Amino acid sequence: MAPGRAIVRIMLTEGRMRVTVLLGGLVAALASAVAQSTPAFEVATVKPSGPDSPPISLQRQPGGRLVTSNTSVAFLVSWAYGLDESRVYGLPRGADSARFDIIAKAPVDNLRAGELQGMMRTLLAVRFGLTAHTEQRNLTSYVLVTDRDALKIGLKVPPEPPDPDPFAMTAAGVLTGRRVTMDMLAKALSSQLSAPVENGTRVAGSFDFTLQWQPDGAPIGSAATRPSLFTAIREQLGLRLDVRRTRVEVIVIDHLSLTPTPD
Repeated sequence: MAPGRAIVRIMLTEGRMRVTVLLGGLVAALASAVAQSTPAFEVATVKPSGPDSPPISLQRQPGGRLVTSNTSVAFLVSWAYGLDESRVYGLPRGADSARFDIIAKAPVDNLRAGELQGMMRTLLAVRFGLTAHTEQRNLTSYVLVTDRDALKIGLKVPPEPPDPDPFAMTAAGVLTGRRVTMDMLAKALSSQLSAPVENGTRVAGSFDFTLQWQPDGAPIGSAATRPSLFTAIREQLGLRLDVRRTRVEVIVIDHLSLTPTPD
């Protein structure tokens, strides 16, 4: 697949099953996407998901392989560009329901952090015709800080290397992390809140955690007895989210097809 021109939108997930890894520098990411050296998959197949497709997933496999199932166009763009949903405007109707199974192979096995996302940006530009532009807007955002009480997580200093896929949503309103940092947690919370979250803790080290809260629209049952996400962060992790208004860069989509070009 030849490199193509890409510019975009933003961040990850599903029926509130959102877990993200924010990439640095939106402007740098967009510039890289249109550069002549834009990374691209060596080969990629994109098929509409059907009733027999597995549940939603995105897996990085050995040999530079990326395999997704039941992933929406919105989900794919979000993962590729690492921006929360509050910073993406102009998604076409149906972007959350148009789902695809993708099998892609990178040209090399040993990939640096962010390279697969760069290749997904190229795929979205070439196969789905994704283009967009940036604007500045005032949005609600949050700062992650330590609460009055002591941290309720076990820190490992220096931090251990994170897992390739450090976060998992084992059920609605249940987020787990392995060997993550505060920066990584802030980014994951950003996707849950659909708003930017900045790490203001100044806490070093890595840690494991399980966070359980009551997701929006939870049916009567065990999930309905859990605290809100904000309360859970304070009670279960010893952290707090402070709200603020900031002027941030957002993406406005100019074009995005929900029908990919043929393999």
